[in-house]
Amino acid sequence: MDASWVAAIASVASAFVVGVAALAAVLQIRHIRNANEIAIYLHLVDRLESANAAEAFRSYEELAGRVQADQTLRRQLCQPQPVPEFQTIETLLRFLDNLTMLIINRSITERLILAKYSDDIVRLWDTLGEAVYLRRQGIPHFASAWEHLAMRAKAFIACGELDRFYADLLRDKRMAEKGRADDSA
Repeated sequence: MDASWVAAIASVASAFVVGVAALAAVLQIRHIRNANEIAIYLHLVDRLESANAAEAFRSYEELAGRVQADQTLRRQLCQPQPVPEFQTIETLLRFLDNLTMLIINRSITERLILAKYSDDIVRLWDTLGEAVYLRRQGIPHFASAWEHLAMRAKAFIACGELDRFYADLLRDKRMAEKGRADDSA
């Protein structure tokens, strides 16, 4: 075997090793991205199940009713200054706005959030949308990214994606039969 054949075989072997190393690097990057996404998701869940978030979720419907009836509160929301009655909810909305920015920039998968929270996102938007628009008069772009997520959640539900997601989950047949028996009673 002459030297040119040895060099050719060595070149092919080197190219193979470089290819395998590149594939390993891509897989490692994907693994790191998945780990980062899991960390972000777990932080989101912790935040949405915190005492502060629970207080905001408990009080947002009451506040929305007050926004409808209280002209003073409506005027306050139109100003850039903090509104004490709105502070807990504003903090939650700013967090959701930040979450949406992570989704828009593909740091977390939109489907992961929509499959779990789309109903809640839509209900929150439908209740607080007017307050958000009032707040934007004093703070331009307030919760604009979160509004985008709410519209994406509405589309996710409307096209049947949420129902398909939950329809694909496994169910305990005994509970399904019990549910049919309860419905017929």
